[in-house]
Amino acid sequence: MIKTILPKAWDIPEIFKQRMGQDVGRQRLMSEEGHHLAVMHELPVEGDRGIRKPALFWIKDTGEWKSMPSSGGWSALKQHVQDYQNRVTELDTMLERIEGFETAEEVHKILDLATPLHRATRNMAAVIQNLRKALPDSREVLELRDMAVATELVAELLVTDTKSSSDYLIAKNASIQAKESKKAAKEAQKLNRLAALFFPLVTLASFFGMNPPGEVFMNGGLMILIVGLTIGVILRSLISRAE
Repeated sequence: MIKTILPKAWDIPEIFKQRMGQDVGRQRLMSEEGHHLAVMHELPVEGDRGIRKPALFWIKDTGEWKSMPSSGGWSALKQHVQDYQNRVTELDTMLERIEGFETAEEVHKILDLATPLHRATRNMAAVIQNLRKALPDSREVLELRDMAVATELVAELLVTDTKSSSDYLIAKNASIQAKESKKAAKEAQKLNRLAALFFPLVTLASFFGMNPPGEVFMNGGLMILIVGLTIGVILRSLISRAE
């Protein structure tokens, strides 16, 4: 017996069973002898690691609809498309509520959710388009096809906007880091100039500071101050020119 994800209660054509395995595979429409089987995916969820759950819709040659995991046939298919539309709208609203795109983590989270959703929505729309060709006289399928195509378009725009927001944040953070680096460099320059100015004086003072204060001044303490500052000014000037 062939193992398949198709419900055992479905008296479905054998050819469909042969084409279906234990995994749902890609979204697609299979048609045979007046029967149509729409193989779709349930909504992608966070943390599913690309594992998709099947949503199957079987249209018998008599026009009767069957569906799983939700029963209802045609109404279940319509709700399936509506669920995708609602999810895309929800993520789009989440993106709009992020004020000024200040948090990169939230934008990245939306992008992680929107990317597989867009892919699933695109494939879903393709399946319903094929179903439209298989059932050209069905007004309901035509309207559902239009809903699926519109949902795919909004999902595509959502991914594009989210990527643009992410790129904006990256550029903004890079600009902030560049400004901070420039500011730090200027502060370092100031410290270098101060060090160049006072280092000779401190060195001379440390050398002569081993003697009692009276002996230092008697041996030319004022001269030490003048010489140290003069050398410091010269070093500071040289550093400024090098910058």
